[in-house]
Amino acid sequence: MQDETLVAGIDDQYQVTVESGPGSGDLMMSEPTVDLDGDGILDTRVYSDGGGMTIASDLDEDGWADHVTRIEADGAYAAWEPQRDPDGTVRWDPVDEGRLSFER
Repeated sequence: MQDETLVAGIDDQYQVTVESGPGSGDLMMSEPTVDLDGDGILDTRVYSDGGGMTIASDLDEDGWADHVTRIEADGAYAAWEPQRDPDGTVRWDPVDEGRLSFER
């Protein structure tokens, strides 16, 4: 994965759209299924495809993703959080990346 890869949106089939560059916009959450922070409110949804999975979380319950993590099938991962520019444009900034270790 590249640092500049940004999450742009998730379509009706729950496929993640990936776009490079700033201004990719807000990511609307639909039907969260997991309570990530244990407060009794569903706030996270996991989207899977043949290449891995994407985890999107709405921790402030406003209907928009606050944190997105993508884990590739080979163990590479990256995470992004949205930042709003003074002109209102939303961009997704990388906040973490690495590789999961699968030791037995």
